[in-house]
Amino acid sequence: MTTDDEAVAIFQDIAHRAGTLFRALDTDGDGVLSAAEIAAAPEVLRSLDTDGDGFLREEDFGGPTEIYGAVRRSGILRMLDYDGDMVVGPDDIAAASERILRLDLDGDGQVTAADDLPPPSANMENTMPMGTPAQRLEFQQKMFGRTDGIDGPLPPVGSPDVQPGYLLLQETADRSDVQLSKRMLLMDDHGEIAHEWDTKNHTPEATVAYLLPNGNLMRGTAKESYLVMDQTFPVGGSGTVTIEAPDSTILWEWNHYWPEGECTHHDLEMLPNGNILAVAWVYVDAQKANAMGWAQQGDRTHVFLDKIIEVKPNYETGDAEIVWEWYVGDHVIQNVDPNLPNYGNPADHPEKIDINWPQLSTIQFNYNQIIHMNSVSYNVEEDVLLLSSAIFGEAWIIDHSTTTEEAAGSTGGRYGKGGDLIWRYGNPQTYGGDPQDQIMYWQHDTYFLTDAVPHTGDMLVFNNGMRRGADGRPDMDQLCMGMIDGAFADVLELTLPRDENGMFTMDGPTETVWSYNSDGKVDMYSPFMSGAQRMPNGNTLIMQACDKRIVEVTSDGEMVLDFHVGGPGRMFRIYKYPPDYPGIKAIGLS
Repeated sequence: MTTDDEAVAIFQDIAHRAGTLFRALDTDGDGVLSAAEIAAAPEVLRSLDTDGDGFLREEDFGGPTEIYGAVRRSGILRMLDYDGDMVVGPDDIAAASERILRLDLDGDGQVTAADDLPPPSANMENTMPMGTPAQRLEFQQKMFGRTDGIDGPLPPVGSPDVQPGYLLLQETADRSDVQLSKRMLLMDDHGEIAHEWDTKNHTPEATVAYLLPNGNLMRGTAKESYLVMDQTFPVGGSGTVTIEAPDSTILWEWNHYWPEGECTHHDLEMLPNGNILAVAWVYVDAQKANAMGWAQQGDRTHVFLDKIIEVKPNYETGDAEIVWEWYVGDHVIQNVDPNLPNYGNPADHPEKIDINWPQLSTIQFNYNQIIHMNSVSYNVEEDVLLLSSAIFGEAWIIDHSTTTEEAAGSTGGRYGKGGDLIWRYGNPQTYGGDPQDQIMYWQHDTYFLTDAVPHTGDMLVFNNGMRRGADGRPDMDQLCMGMIDGAFADVLELTLPRDENGMFTMDGPTETVWSYNSDGKVDMYSPFMSGAQRMPNGNTLIMQACDKRIVEVTSDGEMVLDFHVGGPGRMFRIYKYPPDYPGIKAIGLS
């Protein structure tokens, strides 16, 4: 197993090698690519072609490295190598000047070394390197002492109690795009690929995909020049929603991204009427944030809030109409500036969101995010939305029966509260409660359970456990960028309080009616991403995202399936569709 000093040396070497193209283009060595140097890029790149065939390969731009593909930390290389095959062709070289200029985020006509090499992945130790299965296993063994045969059979023979069906697997690239992957497939019970989609778009981490009842695929993707977006919005940004036919034909594509504006990220939800809910970031400059009562933290020039957008697709024209919105910024409270209209004590207003609750370290870790909303789920009977804020460690419910105007206020809708929160749970310290009462820690995949699966609770959630210690209490040192000592994840099924009319309320206890690993005895942990799905036979399917581990457990907590998926990339969520699911039948698999 590699020592800490050896690991540091390896990553330092990777950083140096990843800067190979920049150093070659920086002919005067001043650390900045001038307009003239960028214009000359094709000529310089052609000079690096060692065998004269018109193509640049790994050895021409800094490789090979200990982590196969790690030279793709270079933004220049990613702009040239769109498809991630570690080959830059004549067309890529000819377009080099225009593509490299996309890294010029401040518009001064120059590109710096910092533009070329953005920060590495925050969780490099959990990444799966590219390369052959043997290369990947060798790397894992060398760096981290892995001996579990992570690239073994997919999957191993499971128990007869495993839910039959097809796993929808979407691999995603990490933030540094070291593990480029675009694979989207259905895997059958024997580990065979039963169906596969192709995409020309990129799948950055934390993008989701759903198989629709008609056999089409709905998923979040990013355009090929996603790198610029990745530098202007936090991790998980996608900016594009697509509906794809079984043969990978794009039937509809909607782009919602502009710098210093908005960008879709993380989750989508198809509504019964055919509209699509999407989570989106909103860029808020410091001046506007201060006007909301945000207490300026350090020298930050902006923060990111979240909104939910309901989009009506037009499949004939390819257009889309936004028909409803809900914005966090309309429902914040603060106790900093008494001259602002949203001044008040957060403890007295649990229906509001304290814009100053997140601590500075949280903002740093999340690239200026205040909320980090990672899931949206629709309850058709109640016409409400279930939302998840990882930073707050809370799940929220809001009323969807409102108009957009009502959703921006505190009156109207079925609940009469406009867009204010009608239920919240997970971390009472966010509105004045005891920090030791925190239940949720960086949770993901929070969604309503339906009558299609056995359940006694209202919702299920994968509770990641980041910032939770081995004793189940808050521990701020348990960060994915630091040493993990005892942190664990669990899955919770919750029953929510209701009033005498059967409507959700904050008055009354939220109860855990089923859980898996809440005692922390099972080695299950992923600091971010991940998910859990209740199956028709009552089992729960769990995705441990960072090492692509798939587990299925019975209602009694018996593990009946456990395997790792090999190959590049990570996984945000997976879904298993039973053989009688209409979408499976529409594809022709049953």
